[in-house]
Amino acid sequence: MSETATADKPFDALVEVLLQVPALRDQAERDRVVNDTAAVLRRAFTTRRASDTRGDLLSLIHSYSLLSGGVVAFSSIVADRYPEPSALRAHDLAREIRGSLLLSAPDRQDLCRMLGEVGITAVFKARGELSEVPELKDFGVWEDWAAVIRIMERQPAPEGEAPPLLGFVVRLADLVDRTRAGALRRWAASVAGGLGATESIAAALGPEERDDEDLGAPRRRPAGARTIRGGVPLQNRNFTGRVELLDRLARTLASGSKAAVLPHAVHGMGGVGKTQLVLEYVYRHLDDYNLVWWLPADSASGVLTSLEQLARELGIRPGDNAQQTARLVLDALAAGALKWLLVYDNANDLDSIDEYVPSTGGDVVVTTRNREWAAVGLSIEVDVFQREESVELLRRRTGNGISEEDADRLAERLGDLPLALEQAAAWHLLTQMPVSQYIGLLEQHQKELLSEGKPAGYPMSVVTFVTLALDKLRADAPATAQLLELFAFLGGEGVSVSLLRYGRDADVVQPLRALLGDTIRINRAVRDLNQYGLVKVDNDQRLEVHRLVQSVLHDLLDEQRAAETLRSAQNLLAKANPGDPDEEDDRTALDRQREIGPHLRPAKMITAKRMEARSTVLDHIRYLYNMGDYENSRRLADDAVKEWESDDSHPRLGPDGELTLQAKAHIANAMRALGESAPADELTNDTYARMRRFLGETAKSTLVLGNQIGQAMRIRGEYADSLTFDRESLDRHKEVKDLPEHYILRAQSNLAVAHRMVGDFVEAARLDREIVDRIEARGRSDNSFRALETYINIARDYYGLGAYQAGLAVLEGWRGALMERRSSGHRIVLLSGRTYGITLRKAGRLREAADVLGENLEQTRRRFGENHEYTVAALSSYGNALRQLGDVSGALELIVDASGRYREFFGEHHPLTLITDINEAVARRAQGDNDAALALDLRAYELLAEVLGSDHPYTLCAGTSLATDYALHGEAARARALSTEVLERSRVTSGGPHEARDNAEHPYLLARAVNLAHDMRATGDGDEAAALLRDAVSGLRQTLGATHPEVVDAEQGKRLEGDVEAPPT
Repeated sequence: MSETATADKPFDALVEVLLQVPALRDQAERDRVVNDTAAVLRRAFTTRRASDTRGDLLSLIHSYSLLSGGVVAFSSIVADRYPEPSALRAHDLAREIRGSLLLSAPDRQDLCRMLGEVGITAVFKARGELSEVPELKDFGVWEDWAAVIRIMERQPAPEGEAPPLLGFVVRLADLVDRTRAGALRRWAASVAGGLGATESIAAALGPEERDDEDLGAPRRRPAGARTIRGGVPLQNRNFTGRVELLDRLARTLASGSKAAVLPHAVHGMGGVGKTQLVLEYVYRHLDDYNLVWWLPADSASGVLTSLEQLARELGIRPGDNAQQTARLVLDALAAGALKWLLVYDNANDLDSIDEYVPSTGGDVVVTTRNREWAAVGLSIEVDVFQREESVELLRRRTGNGISEEDADRLAERLGDLPLALEQAAAWHLLTQMPVSQYIGLLEQHQKELLSEGKPAGYPMSVVTFVTLALDKLRADAPATAQLLELFAFLGGEGVSVSLLRYGRDADVVQPLRALLGDTIRINRAVRDLNQYGLVKVDNDQRLEVHRLVQSVLHDLLDEQRAAETLRSAQNLLAKANPGDPDEEDDRTALDRQREIGPHLRPAKMITAKRMEARSTVLDHIRYLYNMGDYENSRRLADDAVKEWESDDSHPRLGPDGELTLQAKAHIANAMRALGESAPADELTNDTYARMRRFLGETAKSTLVLGNQIGQAMRIRGEYADSLTFDRESLDRHKEVKDLPEHYILRAQSNLAVAHRMVGDFVEAARLDREIVDRIEARGRSDNSFRALETYINIARDYYGLGAYQAGLAVLEGWRGALMERRSSGHRIVLLSGRTYGITLRKAGRLREAADVLGENLEQTRRRFGENHEYTVAALSSYGNALRQLGDVSGALELIVDASGRYREFFGEHHPLTLITDINEAVARRAQGDNDAALALDLRAYELLAEVLGSDHPYTLCAGTSLATDYALHGEAARARALSTEVLERSRVTSGGPHEARDNAEHPYLLARAVNLAHDMRATGDGDEAAALLRDAVSGLRQTLGATHPEVVDAEQGKRLEGDVEAPPT
């Protein structure tokens, strides 16, 4: 028996024994055990800790059960720390629960997926000594990866060596491509600690190379290795002074408690050198930390992006969304053994950042202009330089090219502001201008600026310098000046040179456009701006302008120049837009969309005069939706609609303009994904009517929105109407000349879904297969999200056809690629996870199915909440799995919950409500409540026949269940009559061989034949019943396999059930 989160009773017993260990009643003692366990496992550990002892231990044991060896490692440390009878009993019980299997269910599932992607040839080559294991010599076992892995797990490890399973995985990594090799090695390193491998063995097993697609778990860095760091700017080699402040920061950090971390706020006005101070501390203390991570914190999105990057670095599997990933990272840092430092740079908005600042486990430093941070942590105020520091900086930066007297005069004139001093030194180095002349220029420009009354609110020394530098650049290098001015309308998170280069083909002001088209000139311009001290350049060729300088630039531009610069920024971003995210969805396009996003609002793209710029906003809205960020997709679309509805400056704007209506369609799409179906329908219907009226039936926007109309019908349970609409919609798509193919494929995919919903799985599979064939013909199956989504739909078609092994083959072949392209909280990923779980169940792999479906329920619940359609479907699916495993009470609890929610959302007559009644009836019968089952099935059968028709698969399932009710109530004749009718209808709708089932009959049809045989025997036709039963069982054995639970039940003379799984719409 493997450790698994579903084995609640053994774990409850384990917790009861642990409660008898007196030391564990102390929270601090439990924390020490947790820290020691993290050191043994050497991987991320996250859980919601409870305040009471029992709840905390239950939460810990549940979470450790998801990590291979986690429960045993925890109990072993308890036994070592507190060697008393109860602790020793707990350790013995933990080992008994684990049994001979080493892996947790999630780890085994991950390895199954990777083996499926690698293929049997490489796996056979990697067997090594395992080729001599008798069970693995049976080629039949290799059809089931999970069975193969379990056999490997049971093989004993030689003294002082890694378990054979780990050796096999590492050998396999040596035989495959780099990407798969990295994934295999990361997996091996992540489970090594829990499997008892020493650190030296784990290091030998660990990844030789790392990449950004890290889905493993964090590994402890070997002793003596360099500090893990990310985002840390280049060291300022000219850093000067601040000795007292550096000492204060070091002392306060050293005296802090790791149990309750308070952020150390380094605050002060812009330009005083807060960031440089903390950066210098970082470089002086790198050897004190295992991990240093620098986060741009001027916005919550910047912090979330940086924490996502840290998750990849630590090998933490991403959460359902960016917020959850951040929590996973912070929890892992709090529970781990690493000594770490996080720096939140420019964190001025306390409210938006505070929740992403860790509260335990390490050191946190915040640089900010906001004094409110002092109220939540320790505070160090940074002021301007002392005079001697100013003089030292000026002389060091200029190579003593300025005398002490001149340096003193210049520092006096600049108010000892570090940013201004740095800029003055850069100016002197570049121009060799005498200090007296420079001071004269400063005084002249300052008088002019003050007389003009602008810009206000900034240190005058900085304003004056930026003015002076701009004037010189405009005279000597106009294109470079225009490049600098561009930053007034770009985001503060930095801009890559590669993004700027798109300006060479855009309507950008000259001579900037010519500069952006010349690699040598743009590199020279960047160098010059860096030498002036106006721009910083990192190793990735990203340019960053100090936010104070950026603000000054914005206010210095006169109205005409500001308008020209804004237009240039907007046109550059529009040209950089890779286009429709449904068509351009390769990694390059996704990366470019990701980079464009932070600049859309600073560049005022929503209100741009050119429609290409506004279309860029629409493409980014769709990109956010495609990536699963439904909230921000909706937010950006809402902002666009608010501006565009009242804008009559262009025919495509206004309440009925094409762009406005497209944005509304995006809002409705996001609302529907977030579970707000009713208001989404209202908005969709109104927008669709306006599009048909003002744009026409076959306008591209109208056709695209039509896909939502069909989906909305399916969500409402109007399956036949949806089929009619989607068939006509596809015809309209094909009538439009030169319509891009991906629009037609999207409409065809919707039609395939509609066919699935009415039970026509053969036609659905044909349509889906045709989509994949057309995408593969273009050579894009590996990187097209549409192809990956369609492969999952093909698996659903196979499920409906009863071809469970074929469905599993598709899922295990393509689901991994899908999860690499989208986050774990993406709706398509979550829906594919449920499809995988229900297909595993129908294939007879019940324990795996329950593990997958239980995890899928939790992930779906976290992402969408309790009341979303996806969560309710996951409740019912997990309930079906628990019932088959014998946990009938647990199953009923989930299914009844799902039934109540469906009734609340969709009403009594909705198909999803009725099929959940069927599942409840099956569970009620398993519990012995035959009367309740009969009442449920009578109602479901009658209403489904009325709503969907007598031949619909759901109606036939209800009839099958009702016939069993009749049989159990002694009404043999009624049972036989209904079983006969259901079987005959099944032969018409799903009878006959199908290639996906290896030309066998549908398992549900055969199960109905089994049940009819029992009814025939009960009504006196024993010989005919025996023949029918023999043929039906033989057919089930052929299509499901001899060891399948339903085949075993049929052979033992039991009736068979026909539960129903809610389909994605």
